[in-house]
Amino acid sequence: MIPDSPLFLYAFLPAALALFYVSPPRLRCGVLLAESLAYFFLADAPGLPALLGATCGNYLLGRIIGSAQGAARRRWLTLGVAANIALLAYYKYVAATAPLGVSFFTFAAIAYLVDVGRGGIVAETNGVRFATAMVFFPKITAGPIARFGPLLPELAAPRPRMEDFREGGWRLAVGLAKKTLVAGALAPVADDAFGRAAGLDMATAWLGLVCYTAQIYYDFSGYTDMAVGIGRMFGARLPENFDHPYISRSVREFWRRWHISLSTWFRDYLYIPLGGGRVAPWRVQANLLIVFSLCGVWHGASLNFLVWGLWHGVFLSLERTRLGALLDRAPAAVRHGYLLAAVMLGWVLFRASDFAVSAAYFKALFSFSTAGFDYAWMTVATRQRLAALVAAVLFAMPLGGLWAGICRRFGRAEAAVASWGRLAALAGLLAASAMAVAAGGYAPFIYARF
Repeated sequence: MIPDSPLFLYAFLPAALALFYVSPPRLRCGVLLAESLAYFFLADAPGLPALLGATCGNYLLGRIIGSAQGAARRRWLTLGVAANIALLAYYKYVAATAPLGVSFFTFAAIAYLVDVGRGGIVAETNGVRFATAMVFFPKITAGPIARFGPLLPELAAPRPRMEDFREGGWRLAVGLAKKTLVAGALAPVADDAFGRAAGLDMATAWLGLVCYTAQIYYDFSGYTDMAVGIGRMFGARLPENFDHPYISRSVREFWRRWHISLSTWFRDYLYIPLGGGRVAPWRVQANLLIVFSLCGVWHGASLNFLVWGLWHGVFLSLERTRLGALLDRAPAAVRHGYLLAAVMLGWVLFRASDFAVSAAYFKALFSFSTAGFDYAWMTVATRQRLAALVAAVLFAMPLGGLWAGICRRFGRAEAAVASWGRLAALAGLLAASAMAVAAGGYAPFIYARF
């Protein structure tokens, strides 16, 4: 069961919401825990023991760290962080299969233990509330990585208002549309290009890369929208994870807008402890390379992910030099073009199945060969997929100001225009997404495998 499957949308989620809302507020935390465990069982039953073990272990470690002092606290914190890293390393790089969302719930657990060890939050003594924050089903598949400090109080006795339900439903509909109507439509084009063992021409390679660039953003941000929306319908505010990253004009800005919960995790729990930007310039650049090489390894054990992480680390390091100063003075169009080139070429490493495939793909991108593009254009680049690509480019830009301007033109009717416009858009998105879900096959979220 995945969040855009008919089983989840038409059975599990309505039943979970109904049971939650008919329950007294004091019992809702326990209801959410039961629903989250049921979701995980339906999505990945073999991985449930690992999740339960991690939940119980981190709850006990948090209690011990919270009550310890001085050197004893540091030793228990080191043990807790090492245990979580060992669990993640085993399932990611040794075991045949990994539990659903293992990278996300272990990083959340590490953040919790470190925050308790630093004295930033008090160790949670209520086991039900801790377990609910750990396994809360809207975020368990692919994040965002929610800090326990803000989340735990919201789960104690959640009382969502009608506004929460309305706004949450809107985010759910937007996320579902991103996943099914845009990412789902563009996936076959990217799969066709990256799946060719030989004979890939330059035009098809670039078309596939452009489609994958859009696909991964709309797939992952679509899941995040769904997670944030569902969480709000249950009275919990999960952190935002994207802020129109493709409008960035530097790799630094890109990582402030892309996968925000992961980049801030690495900043707070690795980059700053290493010295951050307060040390000598060469140390800052070394810290960036360390952080992003580990970011790459977090995604997977293949050479491709390591090189992808180093690719971004190198650009971030260069932006700390005179080259970065020159870039800051360049025209906006030049900076935007530089960012898109750096990110898109990096996606080749991220998407290719191995390093040999990525090397062949890079070769095709700059081969200046057009042989075979006619076939791809006729068989893969359908009107629906091209329309989805146009929509992807359009909605990658922040359009909230444009909508507000349209509403203001109606004067006193602004609120009514916004309300009825959103209602019409909601109905249209849900209807179109429902048809896409009914017609499509199994399409797991890209980041669910991490």
